[in-house]
Amino acid sequence: MNQIAYFKFFIFSLLLLAFPLEAKLLKPSQDGEKKEILIINGKRRLYYPVQAEGIHYSVNGPTRLEFISRYPVLKKKNKSNPYSYRIIVDDQDTIIVNHKYKVQKSIKSVQHPKHKYTYSGNYFINLSSGKHKVVILPEKKLKYPVLMRVLSKEFGSVTKEKKILQPMVHQNSLKLQVGEDLVSYFECTSKYPLKIEANGKKTLRIMSRLQFSDSMGQEESYRIKVKEKNKIIGTYYFNTERSSNTQILKRMNKVPGKWRTCEINVPKGRHQYSIEIPDRDKAVLTRFILY
Repeated sequence: MNQIAYFKFFIFSLLLLAFPLEAKLLKPSQDGEKKEILIINGKRRLYYPVQAEGIHYSVNGPTRLEFISRYPVLKKKNKSNPYSYRIIVDDQDTIIVNHKYKVQKSIKSVQHPKHKYTYSGNYFINLSSGKHKVVILPEKKLKYPVLMRVLSKEFGSVTKEKKILQPMVHQNSLKLQVGEDLVSYFECTSKYPLKIEANGKKTLRIMSRLQFSDSMGQEESYRIKVKEKNKIIGTYYFNTERSSNTQILKRMNKVPGKWRTCEINVPKGRHQYSIEIPDRDKAVLTRFILY
């Protein structure tokens, strides 16, 4: 089954009534003996190299899986580095994931101090109820194995207390036709960041879709930076592809990407967050949910 068909099969009606809870790092059920520790922002992060035998996981659904990958390169190479891997679910559905990222110079490896590592490539799939077998395999021969960590988020209902937030500076929303539903998003660019006010203690979920133009490929990456005053809460990197079942009304010459999400913890009290797009040539459609 190809990648687009796979997403249509496993995604839960856009999950309008359920959202992932706290993430849990999954340990391989087999072939997880080899490990690599990366130091990222002063924290130790465990990764597994994707080698010929693959990495095997046994996963109970329903759950949302996030595949976080990085590719090791030599210190002297500063250009964007392409890499890929395969995800096979239940010995039937195969997804080929392609990424291309530059080196994130601040990352260090305990085992390989002479290597540098790319920014993270993030990929998401949703699994239905039941037990699933997930295998990650190398897609083609690379000089070094892709490093991988997999997070699992169970789904919990938040319909009673969720609140849709609008930007503080008023702007007209864009209507997206998602199947039979109309969903409002707000455009965010490097020139026009958005500001959101949220009262905690809660979780702010940012749903986003990259706006594809004719000059863009089938798959693109983008970033979202979240700040509170001068403090950077986080910079989130996404890889997405054109959506085949969603349209931007009144912008029929543009195509929305498949939705990607990030979450931030909102401490107790009132907070104002700035939502910024570091990529100057890209427009991101955003939606904000507080729960």
